[in-house]
Amino acid sequence: MTTDGSAPAGRAGRLFATLLVAAGALALWLTAPAPDGFLWADAPRHALNAVLLADALREWPLDRPVQWAFDYYLTWPALTFFFYPPLFYLVSLPFVLAFGISETVSLFPVALHAFLLGLVVVAILRPQLGDSGAAGGALLVLGAPAISFWTRQVMLEIPSAAFPALAAACLLAWLRDGRPVGLWGGAAALAAGIWTKLTTVYALPLLPLAAWLRLGPSAIRDRSVRGAHLFVGLALLPWVVHQAVFGRHNLANLAGAEDLVLQPTEALSWVWYLLELPRMGGIVLLLLALLFLLRLPVLLRDGSLARELPFLLGWFVCAYLFFSFTALKEDRQGLHLLPPLAALGLLALARTVPAPWAGRLALLLGLAGFAQGFLFARPPAITGYRDAAATAAALARPGSTVLVAGERDGTLVFWLKASGRDDIAVLRADKLLLEVAARRSLGVEEKPLTEGEIAERLAREGVDMVVAQADFWTDLPVMARFERVLASDRFVELGRVPVRAVPYRPLPDRELVLYRARRWQPPEPAPLRIDIPLLGLTIEGSPRNRRATAP
Repeated sequence: MTTDGSAPAGRAGRLFATLLVAAGALALWLTAPAPDGFLWADAPRHALNAVLLADALREWPLDRPVQWAFDYYLTWPALTFFFYPPLFYLVSLPFVLAFGISETVSLFPVALHAFLLGLVVVAILRPQLGDSGAAGGALLVLGAPAISFWTRQVMLEIPSAAFPALAAACLLAWLRDGRPVGLWGGAAALAAGIWTKLTTVYALPLLPLAAWLRLGPSAIRDRSVRGAHLFVGLALLPWVVHQAVFGRHNLANLAGAEDLVLQPTEALSWVWYLLELPRMGGIVLLLLALLFLLRLPVLLRDGSLARELPFLLGWFVCAYLFFSFTALKEDRQGLHLLPPLAALGLLALARTVPAPWAGRLALLLGLAGFAQGFLFARPPAITGYRDAAATAAALARPGSTVLVAGERDGTLVFWLKASGRDDIAVLRADKLLLEVAARRSLGVEEKPLTEGEIAERLAREGVDMVVAQADFWTDLPVMARFERVLASDRFVELGRVPVRAVPYRPLPDRELVLYRARRWQPPEPAPLRIDIPLLGLTIEGSPRNRRATAP
């Protein structure tokens, strides 16, 4: 038992830091624009990937898992499970099983990863700034505009940023105390990052960097170091196979897809993220970065930072070089730069301002930085899609097919699935009429269908309800013919639903139109064939609605 009260005070400080980080992550979750917050095209697909796992667990299709997955995709065609590693969907699975299908439920695992990211920042900064200052650093990171924005979207950016940061914290602990748990924890975190998103490969050099800083040339002979590297390599091997088979499009994007504005060979590619740092990180983080640059000569002469400073610099440099080299230039990619930059800036603060004032100032700066992102970096709500999907689900005949067409067809598929109508299926107009490699800017191949053939195909697939974005890609002749079919006497227009961004921003999709077939017949029992150009596959199966018996 201690008599000086230091242990209880330490526990109280840790509890305070944990609660403050939890409050920050919870605030971001509560202020997400759910249930109308699907802004990015992949967001509803990430949410549906976890729903796929939940349904697989309920139905346990071990006798025919591949065909079951094909039939599921042909029923709810807004899945990207094969394109991305599965860890985030496995983390999301218990929440879907417990609370059902909704955007709010799908956002909660993202908030949990933000909470993890905040705790990791606390662990990194606690030796320099104490618990309160470290908590301020965590709030500064969570409140950075890019991180605050993407914490409120069902995307992989925050989960993928949390694991490299966790690896950095574990390896820093190993550098400080030499305990093997830090080394193996860092290796496990790197493996978890790999199985969350491709881009976390930038953090792999942190393991050999830490080993060199700790042991120097003898690191090559250390059994624990070699074992940790072998563990990461074994975790990486199936991921490499996965990417070779299913992730070729992701690799092409990183290398520089031809439709991307900025290619890696251009000089601007190497300063793009530097120019974007003020917008991604906010004014407080920018000031701390400037402080770090000013104090860098002093920090380099500080012998007590001989391991910590090179490691944090290496973390930032690895991220910067990787994302500068790749063709993806977006704040959601660049947010990986922000945790190491915040750690370096607050390290400079700790060596500039005497204790305990450095911790107190860090807490104040963290609160100010969090307020900036919390208030001004909220994604817009996209209204209209949920209401349109609910109307279609309410009116669709049992066993029928709902056809969707538009920029956010994945959002319509998500809300149709969330309606609980498991006796219907969804058909995407772009899959029926076009062959799109990944996005339209990479090229589109039109299927040579006449208006009569389009109408016949819709009838054959049992299309009853249609939810279509007005004037969607009608510059393409086959899409113009499709819209004329919807305007013909074969369908009746039921209503129009305006699409708005709140707060306002211009959108390409301004209105959804609901149609219903005048004469409906159940879908034919013949299998449905759909091309998936990204996988180079044509899948065939029976949408699940064809099991239903329609009157």
